[in-house]
Amino acid sequence: MPRHIGCNVYKDWYLKQMIKYLALLLFITSTWSQNEDWDMDIVETSLLSYKVELFSSGYVIPWGMCFLPNGDLIVSDIVGKLYRVDHKSKEKVLISGVPKVFSKGQGGMLDVEIHPEFEENNLVYFSFSDLKGRKSFTAVARGELRSDSLVDLEIVYKAPDKLYTRSPYHFGSRILFDNEFLYFSIGDRGEMNDAQDLSKPNGKIHRILHNGDIPMDNPFLDNNNDKSSIWCFGNRNPQGLAMNIDGDIWELEHGPKGGDELNIIRKGYNYGWPVITYGINYNGRKISDKTHMDGMEQPVWHWTPSIAVCGMKFYYGESFGPWNGNILVTSLKFEYLERVIIDNDVRIGSEIIYEPGSRVRDVEVGPDGDIYVALENPGRIVRLTQIIK
Repeated sequence: MPRHIGCNVYKDWYLKQMIKYLALLLFITSTWSQNEDWDMDIVETSLLSYKVELFSSGYVIPWGMCFLPNGDLIVSDIVGKLYRVDHKSKEKVLISGVPKVFSKGQGGMLDVEIHPEFEENNLVYFSFSDLKGRKSFTAVARGELRSDSLVDLEIVYKAPDKLYTRSPYHFGSRILFDNEFLYFSIGDRGEMNDAQDLSKPNGKIHRILHNGDIPMDNPFLDNNNDKSSIWCFGNRNPQGLAMNIDGDIWELEHGPKGGDELNIIRKGYNYGWPVITYGINYNGRKISDKTHMDGMEQPVWHWTPSIAVCGMKFYYGESFGPWNGNILVTSLKFEYLERVIIDNDVRIGSEIIYEPGSRVRDVEVGPDGDIYVALENPGRIVRLTQIIK
């Protein structure tokens, strides 16, 4: 303020500034208070009601979740971190011993799962963007969890160094155990035609043994005529894997502009990308004029326009009993959780059951039967608990 202005004028100016400042402070305080409580909600759906509560916060992007036998939750954060959240106190503890990851674009610390015999071996598995110089590729590692540290770290899958790329896109990746097998997904890394090339690992679902060895009944051979880890191919960017009660593996994958897919994953199948697709390129140009072709599998369902699918989970439990056998599907783009109803491997309906106003990255069912949802902006985990009337 200029010095030549009189004292009374100065007082008026100062008062106006103070009023503006107090108004701004009130707005910020109000907004902060609302954000603290915005996950406290009661939601009515067609079959039941549930309450929402904040379970854990302070993440950049919580990418994957899995539960330990004692009920604690392991959370992967895309910036290259793993956390353990105490199921009682909700205290969040950083797990040390993780490798350096490429955490740019869509890369980083991705999915996390525990070994089926964790109580005997304490093994934690995770997929991540492995960094070599300035290039990266999806890899899978495991380590023994001891006192919130991963020890004896071992890479159970990595691609040849020559396939590493500077692309920050389409890493996948979800991991899933089925008895002695470990399944994991790798996106096409932005090279769409590689999804049809069986000499390259990107754009595929893979199957290995727990120690990284290749099962002898895998369907394809690699360039050396040895068994390949590839289980199926033609997948653009698969970021959801889940198993139903019958042992069938289902998958969610991102389409381009349109054509997000829900698939049943089967040995040796070709899921078509990019030869067939229901989507178009982001610039509006066609990728393919075909949606069907002999020898290429049709999706169980496709979302057009894209909803930007990510994590998924079949619900089995008592807490949300009316939803048993339904698939919980996440949407990044439209920021919701969808319940997909399946009958004889056919989608017969769906319902949007949760709209948090944030990108929905992953979903998990806890040992208590409650539903845990990983959200972005800000990064946090919320818990859904049914209200019994």
